[in-house]
Amino acid sequence: MELIFILFLIAVGIFAGCMSGLLGVGGGFVFAPAMFFVLQASGVPEDAALLTAFGTSLAAALPTVLTGALSHTKQGNVIWRDALIMGGAGILTGFLGGTAATYLPVRVLTILFAAVLIVGAVRMVTTLPAGENTRMKAPLAAGIGGISGFFSGLLGVGGGTILVPLMTMLGKFSMKKAAATSSAAIVFITLGGIGSYLLNGYFDLLMWVILVICAVPAAAVSSRLRVSDVWLRRMFALLMIGISLHMLGVFEWITAMISW
Repeated sequence: MELIFILFLIAVGIFAGCMSGLLGVGGGFVFAPAMFFVLQASGVPEDAALLTAFGTSLAAALPTVLTGALSHTKQGNVIWRDALIMGGAGILTGFLGGTAATYLPVRVLTILFAAVLIVGAVRMVTTLPAGENTRMKAPLAAGIGGISGFFSGLLGVGGGTILVPLMTMLGKFSMKKAAATSSAAIVFITLGGIGSYLLNGYFDLLMWVILVICAVPAAAVSSRLRVSDVWLRRMFALLMIGISLHMLGVFEWITAMISW
């Protein structure tokens, strides 16, 4: 791997780790498109590049989000009862999602990935926390975990992009509690998807090592920072929209129009 790609992945790992600690996400929404770009630039075919990016992204998200979850637990922000229910439901659906990804065309996966990010971003800035709940009904928690698990496996993300909005909207959690509990649930949710991608051989060890070494310390440090709910939501939404537009090729289209 070229040095420029290694430096790029180091920066991505640090940034994703910070987002994981602050927002309770696994970092997959940053990991996956970054690795997809590196693999394609390295000459890997598009379909193999996308699936390898998804599989490695999930594997990298696991230790990253675990670090954030442990830190949030020490601060008393994780609702472990709900995290375990969501995580348990998400393990099975995560495996199913990862398996389904190997049968879908690359363009379909790309569009789905972008759509999930856009929907999550819009909801994060249009729906404010409706309460300070510390527990959801078990069926609701299981449903949220199951949905998040499937898309986690299908699209190579930790699931926080779905978990956090649903926990704030349906579970009536504050952003802080939702982010913290989401990070704990993702520890379990990612296991199903990781297993599926590993079985199919979609994993890059070198990229995984680079991202984890950089993301884990960043997640530990950022989880201790105090940032308001409003700013967390805005940061989350802007980042998700930017990545989704990139995945859809909007920026390339604009560049081509300007050049023309």
